[in-house]
Amino acid sequence: MKRLVIAIDCDDVLIDSTKYVISQYNQYYNTAVKLEGAFSINDRDFGATRTQVLERFNDIYRSESFRQLKPYTEVMEAVRGVGGRHELHIVTARDPILEPVTVRMINEHFPNCFTKIEHVGEGSKGNLCQVLQADVLIDDGFHHLASAYDCGISDLIWFGNYPWQTEDSKDIPVRRCCDWREVEAEIERIASR
Repeated sequence: MKRLVIAIDCDDVLIDSTKYVISQYNQYYNTAVKLEGAFSINDRDFGATRTQVLERFNDIYRSESFRQLKPYTEVMEAVRGVGGRHELHIVTARDPILEPVTVRMINEHFPNCFTKIEHVGEGSKGNLCQVLQADVLIDDGFHHLASAYDCGISDLIWFGNYPWQTEDSKDIPVRRCCDWREVEAEIERIASR
């Protein structure tokens, strides 16, 4: 069985964060943003410019209440299991200023599981996966998977079953996995080829 280099997104793959962030955003700023539009930031729904919205998101990520979010037990167990057989990297679109938040969460819930934690912000996950020589990218954002595909990464796992996942994936060969049990099976399939 081949030892794979696996790039894994953080938000909504390791920790269920978007529902929380959007809920807090709506509460703090008296908006009614729906999960379907969580990543289609527009001034009207969010009541602010894109730059302001991203700053507000970062404030929520840095809050003590966000720090209390915990990954599901089955996610932690699956990551430990996969990490025992493969090389894992966090590749997150979080702003680099959130590195302390991410590192604290990973160290607390996934100690010794990840080789590196990379923050690309609004940069390209595909380019970073190429630099890491990743065999696999696991992400809930289709545009990140498309970026990785364009950079030569062919094993792509589109994680979750979320309202914001509205893209049609027919042009890019992705494998849909709704939970970590399915992810583990797909990784074993890839590694045994």
